[in-house]
Amino acid sequence: MTGKRGGAFGFGAVTALLLGAAVAISGRTFPGAVVGDVDPVGMAVGLAALAVGVWTGWLTVRSLRWQEAAPADVAERLAVEVLDAERAAGRQLLGDHDKTIDIRFTFRPAPTHNADDAGPEGRLKEVAEYYRLLRPRRLVITGAPGAGKTVLAVQLMLRLLETRTGEDPVPVRLSLASWDTDQPVDEWIARHLVDAYRLSAAAAEALVKARRVLPVLDGLDEMDTDPDPGYASRAGRAVRAFNAYQQSTGKAGLVLTCRSRVHEALAAEGVWAHDAARVEIRPCDPDSVQRFIGDRVDDPTRWSRVREALAQDPHGPLAAGLSTPWRLTLAVTVYEERLPDGTYRRHPQSLPGLALDTSEAVGKHLLGLFIPTVAAQCPAPRGATYTTDDVRAWLARLAAYLQQNATTGQQVGGRLLSGTDIVLHELWPLAGTRLPRAVSAALVAAVSMVGWAVLFLLLPPTGTSLIMFFIVGVVALGGVLTTYTAWRDVWPQPVRMDLERLRTPVGRRHFARAFVLALASATAAGAVSAITIGPVYGLAFGLTVGATTGLVTGLASHGTPGVMDPNGVVRNDLAAWLLYSLSTFLVFGLVFSLVFGLMVGVVSVVTVAVVITLASVLMDGLRAGLSTGNRGMASVRYMALLLCTRRWGSRPLPWRLGRFLHWCYGAGLIRVAGIAYQFRHRELQEYLAHHVDGDPAAGTDEPS
Repeated sequence: MTGKRGGAFGFGAVTALLLGAAVAISGRTFPGAVVGDVDPVGMAVGLAALAVGVWTGWLTVRSLRWQEAAPADVAERLAVEVLDAERAAGRQLLGDHDKTIDIRFTFRPAPTHNADDAGPEGRLKEVAEYYRLLRPRRLVITGAPGAGKTVLAVQLMLRLLETRTGEDPVPVRLSLASWDTDQPVDEWIARHLVDAYRLSAAAAEALVKARRVLPVLDGLDEMDTDPDPGYASRAGRAVRAFNAYQQSTGKAGLVLTCRSRVHEALAAEGVWAHDAARVEIRPCDPDSVQRFIGDRVDDPTRWSRVREALAQDPHGPLAAGLSTPWRLTLAVTVYEERLPDGTYRRHPQSLPGLALDTSEAVGKHLLGLFIPTVAAQCPAPRGATYTTDDVRAWLARLAAYLQQNATTGQQVGGRLLSGTDIVLHELWPLAGTRLPRAVSAALVAAVSMVGWAVLFLLLPPTGTSLIMFFIVGVVALGGVLTTYTAWRDVWPQPVRMDLERLRTPVGRRHFARAFVLALASATAAGAVSAITIGPVYGLAFGLTVGATTGLVTGLASHGTPGVMDPNGVVRNDLAAWLLYSLSTFLVFGLVFSLVFGLMVGVVSVVTVAVVITLASVLMDGLRAGLSTGNRGMASVRYMALLLCTRRWGSRPLPWRLGRFLHWCYGAGLIRVAGIAYQFRHRELQEYLAHHVDGDPAAGTDEPS
């Protein structure tokens, strides 16, 4: 808190000094300007009123943060948002269908420190009841790749949310791959609530502190490059941190997913989740597979040869290749595809006759058909054309980048690059660790040069020597420092401007309250300034400051739960910068016009915007927790990535990457985890990463 207050006071002080200098220089430079009855004392009062208006705007933001609802009410609203998001995720995991295989699991006790009341076995349909019996409620879900660990975890979340009472914690899914284990568990969970569900920091911290959030920790096996991690690995440190995750009467509840091999490697080093029940998902038995096919396909007779082959050789390559929910979903997806006239593109009767002598060969065959299937079924957005080759090539580039991160453990700026998460404003290292930063700096420098040129065009031709010196100095210094910041800030953080809040009644109430508070406080400041500049100008000043401040603070995110679209992070960052700049132009342009005249006001619109930016840069070292210093920098870095991945480069990506990824999500190729995109399954990512230059495994089945 001290750092944030210091940043706020420092920012205000630097801005006030620069504004004061601009006013003084403008007054001396334009001796013939019409100033009415303004005298030095009146000027001081007017500037004091301006300070009051700006300060009240800051207090408006602060006051709204303290007006959060009680944790129980926030948890209730959060539960609604999580349920909606996880229903969509669950349906996508099931191939856009509501039928799933009834996964079965077996309790695998640890040598010591097991949860009490763990049953010997369970099934997906009863997983919530199984979990509720545990004391404490700590569950570790393990299994082979594709066994359905995430499916089981999501189904557990849905059942807990659908039957949740007021005192139950809200299950929230987090991806372990991107967690820096040096960050405390509480802080990490709270940060996720802020980023993914648009809670304020205060509301998120309150929920986590009260243990009203049940962390569902997905992908312990994705934290390390070594498939057999040791005691000092990231996964090992994570498990030890979870063992220290307490509530008032003992271990806090959690759910953890991990591949069996990784869990056993950690257990061999003496690392496992204490006071938890570890269950292992069993392979799908032939009867379950038969029932799944019967439930999911339109014409079971088309699958008769497949079902016969599975019954005749339940341990053969085909049965092994279709022994997980993921593979079964793949098979049904690609072999149930229909052409526009209703005929089937491929016939599953040919599947047993293919030369697929291993489980891996079955998987590669299905994966090779997957992208052509979804590309044909899902039309591209209006104005876009996505061919099968384009989709495969673009996803392969992303997969190769993630897979390289997963196998090398590369770090940039002290941060480990994720091997699973596609976060738009953090994807720039795909184009190199230095080139996107250089392009970002060049973009900022170009904008500064344009601003410089505009100032020269706006300044009057006479009597401008002193103000010219001041403005040129400010623009030059601001441009240099901002350009340097664009290069130096390795991981710029986006500003949160909640434009979606206006679509909900609760969001509109928050906006109205912020707008009215800012308008009233700034109008009061305008009444004070009316003593010197008259009632008309004073009222105009107050209304303008209040309206613009209210617009900014009203759209700032203050804690109403809601799911953040991964594309919305960059979009909101850019919108926040544009809105902030527009507000600055309007407020200070009016103030300077009232005091010095219209021409000076026009010049001041640009000058003061530069001053505000310069003040933000100068206070960069004090802005811990204050977003003012890097508005728009995250979106600039994203634009730099797009410029670096054009078709003339070695790693092309679509110009509208966010729109493409959103289409992939709708097509079922990728999933959403918080503010990140992820490949729908790790096997799909690994397959694409090894087929960057082609897809020789794709099937060639003829239509039936």
